[in-house]
Amino acid sequence: MSSIVAFSALSVLLVLIPGPAVMLVLKSAVARGRGPALLTALGVLAADLVWAGASVAGLTALLVSSQVAFDVVRYLGAAYLIFLGAKLLVTRAAAGPDVAALSTGRPRGGWRAFREGLLSDLSNPKTVIVFTSVIPQFLHQGAHPADTLVLGSAFAVIGFLSLTGYALVFSSAAKLLRNARATRAILRAGGAILAAFGVGLALERPAA
Repeated sequence: MSSIVAFSALSVLLVLIPGPAVMLVLKSAVARGRGPALLTALGVLAADLVWAGASVAGLTALLVSSQVAFDVVRYLGAAYLIFLGAKLLVTRAAAGPDVAALSTGRPRGGWRAFREGLLSDLSNPKTVIVFTSVIPQFLHQGAHPADTLVLGSAFAVIGFLSLTGYALVFSSAAKLLRNARATRAILRAGGAILAAFGVGLALERPAA
């Protein structure tokens, strides 16, 4: 029980640090509304649960043990973040029809929002490290696979609750923001940050 409490406390600190998932929720909230923003958070939750299951099966340990496989995941994640960021930076229509959707209250692109959250987290090697390096530190010797699943699920749920909070805040702020130019500026700033995350991930070198 104490390990769960300690790990949950650490997880809260980890998820409160803004990362790509937070920027994707911001993008969905501003461009599409509350519903899609929550679906982006749900996509991240689904990805975390996939990684939790993979860690129980030992697949994440195999992934980390292979530098080539780990680099493939890292570069795929970087490319996806750069793609999403560049799309926001160069698409003039990024704040066009979706802004109209905000005023009518009809969320759009729900599946796309969910997919973005899912794919970004599945291709995020930092998430893999949580399941391969952080969680094992909170497991006692002889721990059962179910213990790994419990901690992984706790991390997933805490992350989802954090992103849900961001989604509610960002979508509420977006409803007050009815200037298309300002909305477009926010989305482009978010795109620049996403692209920067991607570049940083691609250039990152593993610790010796």
